[in-house]
Amino acid sequence: MTVGISDLTGKVAVVTGGAAGIGYAIASSLIARGAEVTIADVERSALESASSALGVAGVVTDVSSAEEVRALADCVVNRHGRIDIAVNNAGVAKIAPFDQLTLDDFRWMIDVNLWGVINGMNVFLPIIESTSTHGYVVNTASIAGVRTGPSLAAYGVTKFGVVALTETVSDELAHRDSHVGVGVLVPAMVRSNIANSERNRPGANPTRTGPMQPAGILAAEVVGEIVADSIEHGDLYIVTHPDSLASVRARHRRIEDAFVDAGRRLAR
Repeated sequence: MTVGISDLTGKVAVVTGGAAGIGYAIASSLIARGAEVTIADVERSALESASSALGVAGVVTDVSSAEEVRALADCVVNRHGRIDIAVNNAGVAKIAPFDQLTLDDFRWMIDVNLWGVINGMNVFLPIIESTSTHGYVVNTASIAGVRTGPSLAAYGVTKFGVVALTETVSDELAHRDSHVGVGVLVPAMVRSNIANSERNRPGANPTRTGPMQPAGILAAEVVGEIVADSIEHGDLYIVTHPDSLASVRARHRRIEDAFVDAGRRLAR
């Protein structure tokens, strides 16, 4: 079942991680299509600059805290009376081999990337279902949520979880014929500041390394438009890098081959 919002004019949206990068671009695209947007971010100074530039309200929010996400939702509902669109976009990354990751690294990424989305779904989804006539939730995962790769152990764990959560809730919403749709964003390399995620890590005092910006990296503004299109169309999978398909197929092929091999062994 496809559930989208064909006209975003006047729709009430909230975007977490909205002060920069993909979140900022999504907020900008929604605003350009007539939506009333509130952005949230954990970094106060960046949030103030972004909210001023976009001309929208900004709410300081740590998405790893269910209480802060609830306060964010209350703020939006108090202002607008409803929520139609929620974009659970806030995320962090530490890209390193498994043997160089600490348990605290895992906890930090799981708290923000996975619990942040769980908190958002837990808070926003029932509000959207009860206050909106047509609603949508976008969860930002990554291409690392549908394929694996070196140095993506912790990051990939969180993003696979976001994909699984979104797929499952999509099935459940369809089963009850809900007027709310969900989609999962699975981008590859996008111009953003995620490489400097540890600037906002509790207790950390990191040195800025500069954003990851290899040749051919996709502009966040392009992703923002893709997400806005997908909300209108009701896409479950929001794909930004079609050239990544071969690597996803390779993973799926390995899984399929394992099932075929298992059948052969059982048939002996």
